[in-house]
Amino acid sequence: MRTIPAIPAVLVITLLSGLSATRALAQEAAPSAGGLSANMGAVTLYKYRGQDQYINHSGEEKKLRPALQAGLDHDFGNGFYVGNWNSSVRLPSSSGTAHLEMDFYGGYRFETGLLAWDVGALRYQYPGSGVLNTTEVYAGATYGPATLKYSHTVSDRYFGLEGGKNTGYLNLAVNYPVSEAVALQASVGHTMLDGGARQASGLPDYTDYSLGLAWTAQPGLTVTAAVAGANQDDAWGYVNKPKAIIGMKYAF
Repeated sequence: MRTIPAIPAVLVITLLSGLSATRALAQEAAPSAGGLSANMGAVTLYKYRGQDQYINHSGEEKKLRPALQAGLDHDFGNGFYVGNWNSSVRLPSSSGTAHLEMDFYGGYRFETGLLAWDVGALRYQYPGSGVLNTTEVYAGATYGPATLKYSHTVSDRYFGLEGGKNTGYLNLAVNYPVSEAVALQASVGHTMLDGGARQASGLPDYTDYSLGLAWTAQPGLTVTAAVAGANQDDAWGYVNKPKAIIGMKYAF
């Protein structure tokens, strides 16, 4: 298997923000009325943008590798918000192995007609493996149960890939309630590496996907089950292969 700089945070939306999310989606858990909120949980495997966030030294595939996750959000009540989300990971790189992912983000939410907008910036930080550190700006629009979001890399590297600046990621996610307690969640995303990153790494663009259910077992407690993965696994390796993932999150 080719050794790669792995791509971190949300089972795109299939696992609710704070479970896999998201880092990038974790900020959506902040209370819209303003104030402080927190979340904590675990998943059987942490995937982000369709890719495993646990890589063995041996290169062998791990289908079950639990990750602990927690986040803190503050909504100022006027559209602005800030937050932090964290997850255990195992990501080898040229500057060491990262065992922790820390995400710091802030942005602004507003509405125009039938659309709800979310714009902001997100910093992915990996203590012990600084080469993986990445900064993105993002903009998303929600209409009904569907959200379309674009993220653009402004740091020189994209999760360790040299020449990664201007890499883009486009994601369409749907969160459709099928009952008062259960929601169907699906997403598809596409990573568009900058030409410099493709040339330096020899890796292609790829498309990720996820499909699952979220069950609100009681107020604040959500249990999720999903399958997530991506194409181009011949080039990227087993990290892109589909996996079944179970998660649990408590928000308070």
